[in-house]
Amino acid sequence: MISAGEDSGDLHGASLAREASARGLGLRFFGLGGDRMREAGVRLLAHSRETAVMGISEVLAQAGRLWRLRERLAEAAVSERPDALVLIDSPDFNFRLARRASAAGIPVVYYVCPQIWAWRAGRIRFLARHTRRRCLILPFEKAFYESRGVPADFVGHPLLDEMAPRPRDEARAGLPLPREGPLLALLPGSRPGVFARLAPAVFGAASLLLAARTDLVAAAALAPGLPGELADRALSGVPASLRPRLITFRGRSREILNAAEAAILASGTSAVEAAILGTPAVVCYRASPLSYLAARLLVRTCHISIPNLILGRALLPELIQGDATPERIAAAAGPLLEGGAGRRGALAGLAEVASALGGPGASGRVLDIILEEAGRAGGRGSADPSGEAGRGKETR
Repeated sequence: MISAGEDSGDLHGASLAREASARGLGLRFFGLGGDRMREAGVRLLAHSRETAVMGISEVLAQAGRLWRLRERLAEAAVSERPDALVLIDSPDFNFRLARRASAAGIPVVYYVCPQIWAWRAGRIRFLARHTRRRCLILPFEKAFYESRGVPADFVGHPLLDEMAPRPRDEARAGLPLPREGPLLALLPGSRPGVFARLAPAVFGAASLLLAARTDLVAAAALAPGLPGELADRALSGVPASLRPRLITFRGRSREILNAAEAAILASGTSAVEAAILGTPAVVCYRASPLSYLAARLLVRTCHISIPNLILGRALLPELIQGDATPERIAAAAGPLLEGGAGRRGALAGLAEVASALGGPGASGRVLDIILEEAGRAGGRGSADPSGEAGRGKETR
């Protein structure tokens, strides 16, 4: 059973299912996920769009609905008794599932563990008690866990399995964009709340840069599930004279990032994608006032983007909350579009980040851990070269 309550979790869950299928193990998966997991053969009990809520005030507003959904999945775990439960990120949702499954004797493997190194470090006690294995995707996490006496496995970042950089001109040729002039990628967030707060500033910054550089082209990647009226409202502030050079796409964010000389993006998975693709970026974020206040009080890190956290320095410019204005974003992005020392330093740093993320094969390493734990528990999910593993019983 897999519980993946966000878009990135859906991506990683689908990779696990495809890896099992490629090995011919005969495993069957079910649980919470999105369209990618469904396409990979996972039987969905609920769709991840039902849990895609971020921020304290946003979660509080949806608390009752999320509680009912979590209870339904927990009951399914106990009644269907999978060989293993795989939790992918989303700790506020997944921890109750972990408690119920571990109490029922179901092995729990946590993949993409919560960022307890940033805040709520006490959760490590919960993870030690209610999970069999903890699969980490960031290189600095392992030392944090083991310094507190909790074993953990660094499996590498799963995005390295799912994407590979192409030459920029080749990536650009695959998009309906002008062939001439530098390209600026715009990724203002996939969640409606983040997009609504951040996109006006991102498009405002793009307008300033487009006005200053007549050869510049901007490409905005809008999340497929983003309401059209939100996008229209944010784009309404772009002057009509500049709109022909600001081209919008539904999806295709990785292609756009790969083709671009630089990017302006919302903090999150896209910053890691930019690092893997070697695209310098300005990282922005705006939270609700309550969520931001809580973060100021609780979060212990100096940076918000994973590339900066990996290197331990401010490689990518970060603009948060009131600092994420069109003027400041444009001023930070300008040097990344040019061929000077700022861009060269960013490219060298991103290469360091990509190397530190580990090599490809994260999905395979996690699948091996799942099979090992299922086998220890006496389940039918243990590795079996005959391909009979897991038949007749589903695994997550």
